[in-house]
Amino acid sequence: MFDKLFANCLLVDDFDRSMAFYRDNLGLTVNSQDGKFADFKLEGTSLAVFQKSEATAMFPAQHMGKRGGIVLAFQVPDVGAACEELKSKGVEIFEGPKTTEWGQTVAYFKDPDGNIWEISKK
Repeated sequence: MFDKLFANCLLVDDFDRSMAFYRDNLGLTVNSQDGKFADFKLEGTSLAVFQKSEATAMFPAQHMGKRGGIVLAFQVPDVGAACEELKSKGVEIFEGPKTTEWGQTVAYFKDPDGNIWEISKK
């Protein structure tokens, strides 16, 4: 039944702050925007941000989390270099780069809503 992930949509508290973070700090390219909803160009799965107060058009606010609650994992060629680039854009790396006990090189940072991003070596 479930064999391909279509999209990830992060419900955010401050759309403009999140747009600036994803577009300016992470360098993602906006694919489309409609009011307080935007999705970004990525290969494969879609990533979108949607203002929580506007997302009530989909379902009641009581079903939305308070802050964060998701981990998005992306692979990069060089975790150390990616961390340095992110730091130069004001992104705080809260863990790593490090090598896990199972041999994976990883680092972690948060978006403005507390969602955790993992970057690991391809």
